[in-house]
Amino acid sequence: MRAYRDLLAVPEVPRLLLAIVTTRLAPPMLTLTLLLAVVDAGGSYASAGLALTGYAVAVAVCVPLSSRLIDRYPAHRILLGLLTTNLIGYGVTAAALLGNWPTGVLIACAAALGATAPPCGPVARATWPSLVDAGRLPTAFALDGALNETMYVCGPVLVSALLLVTRPIVVLGVVAAILTAGVLLLVATPALRRRPPARTGARRDYLGPLATGQVRLILAVIVLSAFTFGAVMVGGPAAATGAGHRDVAGVLVAALCVGSVVSALIYGSRRRRGAPGPQLALTHAAVTLVLLAAGAAPTLVALAVLLLAAGMVTGPQDTLIQVVLGEAAPERFRTEAYAWMGASTWAGYAVGSAAAGQLIHVTGKAGAGFVAAAAVALLAVPLSLLVRPALTSADVEAD
Repeated sequence: MRAYRDLLAVPEVPRLLLAIVTTRLAPPMLTLTLLLAVVDAGGSYASAGLALTGYAVAVAVCVPLSSRLIDRYPAHRILLGLLTTNLIGYGVTAAALLGNWPTGVLIACAAALGATAPPCGPVARATWPSLVDAGRLPTAFALDGALNETMYVCGPVLVSALLLVTRPIVVLGVVAAILTAGVLLLVATPALRRRPPARTGARRDYLGPLATGQVRLILAVIVLSAFTFGAVMVGGPAAATGAGHRDVAGVLVAALCVGSVVSALIYGSRRRRGAPGPQLALTHAAVTLVLLAAGAAPTLVALAVLLLAAGMVTGPQDTLIQVVLGEAAPERFRTEAYAWMGASTWAGYAVGSAAAGQLIHVTGKAGAGFVAAAAVALLAVPLSLLVRPALTSADVEAD
C-alpha cells in the first residue's frame, strides 16, 4: 500500500513505530505474567485477580495525571523518571513474589506498577501530529491501532512460549526489559524532544483537555464504543460455551480482532473525506445492525462471520476517533487527552463486560450480551453526529 510506504519514508517514523511495538507488547505480557506469577507463588486465582484489578485501577487513575506532567514539562525527563520508578516497582514485586509476602502486599505492588507505568501509548499518539501532515494522520493512526491490536494478541502468545522454558517470575523480568527498551526508543525520538513546553495559567487549566466540549463528547462516544466491545468479549465466549464448544471461544474473539486490524489498515490507506460526525454515526449504526444479527446467529460459524464483519466496521471507527480526538484537544493537552481516551476505554470495557455477564446469567442466553452491545452502539449514533470537524487553534482555545 502506497500510503504506508510513504509514511515509513518520513524521517523518525520507523523509530517511533519500533518504540510503539515494544511499549505496546509489555502491558498484555505483564497482565498475564502477573496473574500466573501470583498463582505460582502460592496465591489463588482470586488473589491474582485482585492484583490485576489493583493494577488496572491504578493505570486508569494515574496515567492521565502522568500524561499531564508530560504535556507540561520535558517529556523525555518525565518518561525516564517514571521508568526508573516503575523498574523499582518490578524489583519490589519480584521480591514479594519470591518471599511469599501476603496477598495485600502483592496487590499493593501491582497497584504501584500501574501507578508508575510510563504513558507510552498517549505519548506516541500525541507525537504523530508533529511527525506527519494532517493528510497522513489517518494512515498513522490506523497503523498505530493495528499494531496495538497485534501486540495484544502476540503478548500472551510470547508469554506462553517463554513459560515452556522458565518460570513466571523470570518472564516478569523479561517484560521489564522489553518495557525499558521501548521507553528508551521513545525517548530517543527527536520529535519528542522538540515539543515546546506547555503554556500554563489559563483559567481552566486544572481541567486539562476536559475543559473542551468536543473532547468530552468524543470521550463519551469512546465509553459507549468500549462498552460494546466489552459486551462482545463476554458474549462470544458465552455463545461458544453454550454450544458445547468452549475451545472455539478464542476463534470468535480473533475474528473480531482480525476484522478490526484489516479494516483499519484499509481505511488508513485512503484519504479521509467528509465530516467525521456522520462517518462515526454510520459506523455505530452498522455495528448495531451486525450485533443484533449476532444475537440471533443460528450457528457458531455464522457468529464468527458476523463478528468478523463487526471488526471490519470498528477498525475505521477506532482510527477516526483517534484522529478527531487529537484535532479537538488543545495542543498543550494532547497527551493527556489520549490518556483520557485510554481511561475511558477501560471504563467502558469494564462496565460492558460486567453488564453483559449479568444479562447472560439472568436470561441464560448468550445473545443477550450482543443485544446489550447493539443497544449501546445505537446510543452512540446521535452523539457521533455532534462531533464537529477540526476547529482553528483560536476556536479550540476559546472553547
